[in-house]
Amino acid sequence: MSVGQQARADRIRQMFDQVAARYDARNRLFSADRDRAWRRRAAQRAALRPGQTAFDLCTGTGKLAHELLPYVRPSGRVVGIDFAPAMLALARRREPEIEFRLGDITRLDEPDVSVDAVTIGFGLRNLVDRDAALREMFRVLRPGGRLVILEFAPPPRGLLMRAYRFYLSRVMPALAGLLSAGEGSAYRYLAETVEAFPEPAELAHQLETLGFAVTVERMTLGIAALHVAVRRR
Repeated sequence: MSVGQQARADRIRQMFDQVAARYDARNRLFSADRDRAWRRRAAQRAALRPGQTAFDLCTGTGKLAHELLPYVRPSGRVVGIDFAPAMLALARRREPEIEFRLGDITRLDEPDVSVDAVTIGFGLRNLVDRDAALREMFRVLRPGGRLVILEFAPPPRGLLMRAYRFYLSRVMPALAGLLSAGEGSAYRYLAETVEAFPEPAELAHQLETLGFAVTVERMTLGIAALHVAVRRR
């Protein structure tokens, strides 16, 4: 990682640590509670079975990891990894059955082809080296294993999406700033990263190049997307 990338990663980590205590409540508010349904869909798409191993990357407060747990019980395991200590502290208190690790998802400790499913919910946008992270996800997955990416997509064109863009870029940051001093900048960052994120088809092509077979599902008028990528070899 370059010096510039490390500096950006440090700024993002500090931002998430600062908003950790209010992160889940804000997500419920600003998504009209749709974030819960999106995570449940992502967990279903991981197609896990009892006894298997799942890694939830950029796990944050562990909400998606929590949705994975019923699928691998009683003898399987879920591991959540994040780089923000304050987020992980909340996750550990809420879900003691999951192993939460502080770590860099571009350098996972797991051996090659050792994991049945990898999930990442609303975290891919925040990575300073997305390519390295995706290669690492491919490396640890077993052949036939699934990578499930839940992420905001750049809003499609249209009048309704123009209103959504205004909500995303203006209303959310303003409201967040009113609710808690300093949070406005975090939600301006959210809007900027959503707009700059690759279109679903572009991300699908990148995953196919790595060796995945990919399906894409857009949800809630296209503002969120699920990429389900199965390792072919």
